[in-house]
Amino acid sequence: MQSLITNQVLQWAPFEDNNSTFERIIYLSHISDLLYVIDLNKDDFPFKRSIEDVTTALVSDEARIVNYISEAEKMTYELLPIKRKKELDEAWNFLKEYVENEPYIFMSDYRGPMVNECVEKSSYSMPKVHRLLKKYWRSGKLKIGMLNRYDKSGGPGSNKLATQDTKKRGRKRKITKLEPEKVGVNTDATIHKHMMVAYRKFHLREKLSLRESFKKMLRTFFISHYEEENGKSKPILLPREQRPEFKTYCYHVDKAKKSNFIGSSLALIGERRFNLDKRAKIGNQTKQALVPGSIFHIDSTIADLYLASSYREFLPIGRPVIYSVIDLFSHYIAGLYIGFERSYIGAAMAIYNTGSSKVDLCQRIGMTITPEEWPLACLPRQFTADRGELLNTKTTGLRTLLGIDIEYMAPYRADWKALVESFFNVYNVSAISRLPGEVSIEMRRRGDPDPRLKAVLTLNEFSQIIYDLAIWHNNYHWMEGYALDEDMIAEGVKPIPCDLLEWGMKRKGHCFRSFDEEILKNNLLPTETGRITNLGIKFKGIHYKCEQAVREGWFVDGNPRMGKKLNIAFDPRFTDKVILKGDNGIGYLPLDMVDSNHHAKQKTWDEFEHIEEVISLEKELYKEVEEQAEAERGYRRDNVVEMAKALKQESGLSNAKLIDGIAERTAFEKEMLRRTENFLHVETNNELPEQQVQVDSTSIEQAEVIAENPKRQSSGNSRLQALLAAQN
Repeated sequence: MQSLITNQVLQWAPFEDNNSTFERIIYLSHISDLLYVIDLNKDDFPFKRSIEDVTTALVSDEARIVNYISEAEKMTYELLPIKRKKELDEAWNFLKEYVENEPYIFMSDYRGPMVNECVEKSSYSMPKVHRLLKKYWRSGKLKIGMLNRYDKSGGPGSNKLATQDTKKRGRKRKITKLEPEKVGVNTDATIHKHMMVAYRKFHLREKLSLRESFKKMLRTFFISHYEEENGKSKPILLPREQRPEFKTYCYHVDKAKKSNFIGSSLALIGERRFNLDKRAKIGNQTKQALVPGSIFHIDSTIADLYLASSYREFLPIGRPVIYSVIDLFSHYIAGLYIGFERSYIGAAMAIYNTGSSKVDLCQRIGMTITPEEWPLACLPRQFTADRGELLNTKTTGLRTLLGIDIEYMAPYRADWKALVESFFNVYNVSAISRLPGEVSIEMRRRGDPDPRLKAVLTLNEFSQIIYDLAIWHNNYHWMEGYALDEDMIAEGVKPIPCDLLEWGMKRKGHCFRSFDEEILKNNLLPTETGRITNLGIKFKGIHYKCEQAVREGWFVDGNPRMGKKLNIAFDPRFTDKVILKGDNGIGYLPLDMVDSNHHAKQKTWDEFEHIEEVISLEKELYKEVEEQAEAERGYRRDNVVEMAKALKQESGLSNAKLIDGIAERTAFEKEMLRRTENFLHVETNNELPEQQVQVDSTSIEQAEVIAENPKRQSSGNSRLQALLAAQN
């Protein structure tokens, strides 16, 4: 059985009812078998109960003891304003001697005289003394429970809008000293509605300032009438005492902002900027990575620096792009790419540099380092990137063949990969700041020198500065914001990336994956399909070949490989060479362009596709001319045929006779053409002599007679013999 204690709270059945009764025990006497309780839901004085009755109710489950925390128990005396402390101390000094006189203070016969005496000693009224006593007992006999809760007075959260009968609120206007009748206007429901419309529509939606939105509200809702002046209408505002002041408008706007701060911020700056700049920064992204190599963040930024040409150092060039790859667990910079590639190939170069030797990487730009300074040359289990370069079908090899996952962040949520985003500021502050050619964050004012004219660093020199910064960060930078866990603190691990990486690999393992650089390079290249033709392997409009294909006769008609689709990996920067991926993903074959004089030679794929698109567009534009000319040609052909049909005479001969003798007639036509086609023949007249025409006619008739009787033909050319006989 539970023992009863002062300040316990009893809940009486039914327990599931929202109106269940709660009583606090404020006095307990086992000698007299009574206790005093006060109903927490009513404004009544304490009353007594029998301890035996309460105990019986507890045993029979008609009542139970519950954990009940009053609002006074959540308050702190030390944090109260000085004025409220004085008010509370004053009340306690007057009531202390009476509330400690238990149990007589609970009895009405004794309590009345005590209250009267307190009223006489203090300036309090009797209802106030009664109210303070009840608050003290309901709070569990806590001194701070007597504090007046002004924060709950006046209906918090509701607008106290004026009506027609409400007296003018607020401080009097200065103008009332001269004109007492101009007291101003109260904010009633109509004016408040106009203010909220102006706030939401003019300030939030149209992005006007508060002052401008207030002015637009006046000329929209507080117009007395319109007047015509010089043929134009102009609005006349209501008198100033009949419209609200700007400070009144600001007061109600401020209340609206506080009641819905997030909604107001979203409407004012938009969800994208709110997520980036105003969001609640709760949590620690580093804890998402359980071991080194589990998650790498990758992203790019444009360096705030103009560079000089590597070939003509006095000529400035553009700003390079920096791709960063960072291990989320240790904040170790695992890879970098600095160049001018901003498409997928730039991200692929960064990933390739991540998985390859950093000694060779630095050597290519003229920088010498030891393997111990930058040892990591591995890929992770997962890349976290935004919806940019890696969000395409070109990452097939990275995901399927190399087995690396890619997690894409939502658009406009750079805060979801805040680690790599924060490093962009590190580059600007620690490396780019004060370099010649730096682009100032502040807008360049008129007359300031152009930063492009100050560019002196080449790409290799700038890369050396950034790589040196990465080495310093990995090996020496103490990260003050890194949250060490208990195991790290116990073992004395320093928040330095290389120490965190080494400790994590030893104690927790890792997810790093190592690949051959050639395999890595080939799998990072984008892959599309080509087809075997008799002209070569056709890929995106260009034909390629290799020695194995020629030797095995891939391009010979009838070969079973003809028309087969192949997987081709290519570098978007060059069209000269591509790579043929073997069947079932096994093996690689380099392919060379068949036509060494092709116009795509030494061009990027984008340039070649642009040229092809231009040619295709020109062909489409020329198609109308071609179709028109073809229609005219067909029309002329049909006319010639129709005219020939009209001039053809019926011979009256059978089909067999018409066909027979074609060779002789052809020979005659050939002989006649030779007279005009002979290079040594000089024509003096385009028309044949009349005698010649007669001879030819006779020859044709004789030839036809001979053709009718083949037996009369000699062993020689009968057509020629007939022609010679006619001439003789």
